[in-house]
Amino acid sequence: MKRYLLATVIFCSALVWGCKENNTTAPDLGFIEVNPRTAAVTIPYDDFVSGFQVYGGYGSAADFGRGVVALDFAGANVRALMKIEDLPTSADVVGSDGVSRTDSDLSFVGGRVVLSFDTIDGTLNVPVGIEVFGVVEEWHGPTATWDVAVDTAGDRRDWTQLGGGALNSLGAGTYAAFSDQQFDPELPLLDTLSISVDSAAVAGFLNPGGGSTGFLLAATFSGTSVNVVDLKLVLNTVPSTQPDTVVELSVGTDDVTFIIEGVPPAPVGWLRVGGTPSWRSVISLTIPSTVDGTVDLCGAVGCQVDLREVDLNLAELVLTTRQPQSGFQPQDTTVLDLRRVLNPELLPKSPLGSVLLPAATIVPPALFSTDVGAEVSFTVTRFVREVLEVAAETGSVPDASLVLLSLLEPSDIGFASFAGSGGVGAPELRLLFTVANEVGLP
Repeated sequence: MKRYLLATVIFCSALVWGCKENNTTAPDLGFIEVNPRTAAVTIPYDDFVSGFQVYGGYGSAADFGRGVVALDFAGANVRALMKIEDLPTSADVVGSDGVSRTDSDLSFVGGRVVLSFDTIDGTLNVPVGIEVFGVVEEWHGPTATWDVAVDTAGDRRDWTQLGGGALNSLGAGTYAAFSDQQFDPELPLLDTLSISVDSAAVAGFLNPGGGSTGFLLAATFSGTSVNVVDLKLVLNTVPSTQPDTVVELSVGTDDVTFIIEGVPPAPVGWLRVGGTPSWRSVISLTIPSTVDGTVDLCGAVGCQVDLREVDLNLAELVLTTRQPQSGFQPQDTTVLDLRRVLNPELLPKSPLGSVLLPAATIVPPALFSTDVGAEVSFTVTRFVREVLEVAAETGSVPDASLVLLSLLEPSDIGFASFAGSGGVGAPELRLLFTVANEVGLP
């Protein structure tokens, strides 16, 4: 009985001792002590950008959907061009017997140009003088500029005079916002201006061989700007069957665009986005595989952090705003998009990847005028993660290119400008990551 009790005590003691040994040697069972630490680093321009390029010519003013008219508005001069639909050759006229008959023998005795204006954009607090001209030279809406009337494949023709060629003045008027409103439940609130034209001007539109090819609208009051949503030519005609009756026939627009004086060339040394036609900026990146660790990670001796082994929490591309040339500051918010360039060798027409940003970046116009030098951040966490994942698999970080563009092209005459290489405000890449393991000395 004593031997049994002693053996039991020895067995239990051994069991307890063994349990204590196992607790003190837990790492032998595969458990690792983890001490996660989070750090933020900023990678300067020269350490992650291999170059950038600015490309223009995306879309045209004809894609804008409306005409723009301005005279020395923040330095910009803009004129609208509009073609009209085919003129009527007959009219349905109700006779004295109440029966409607088609009359093809019409005499045009004048008319008026009716302009509809957007009441959201422009200088709405002051009157805007508008003069209407007949354009006598051939022009092509999608390619017309201040200098060029036609610029298609194998056919380039300059205006005989800058800004629309030789022009015939048809009339003028003054637009005062909200003075003559028209309401349409399917459209925003519009204002209208009616400008009379005489029979000689109408005859010019009826003569396709030597008459007008459309209308040009120009502002006459300095410092003003307005958006023209619609133009209609209302013709006054006298039917042969009812010589004592004047019938109005309405003709709509068929082509709407605008031309801008002095569009600047592609910039050198800084980024440009938006405008009309729109600009895009392509940034070529070579993200480093290692960065200098922070004091919290490394202490005073310093160390290197391998980005392929960290848990990346956030990556931001940081740009700094600058002021564009006079006349081309954005007048409205700029909505920016960021995408990956899938085949840089095909630029400026390379296909683009899907949207990278979790939401479009909205930049107010003040950041390009009164508040220049502001930082604008673009979240590129998913993009940087993908690059580092490839680097972890292949052993080297792949080159990649991002394009910064306007979400709508075009959307404004003005464009966004950001600082480029060198100096204060150059692009930066900010990373927030978590390190679980020890980092190495440099």
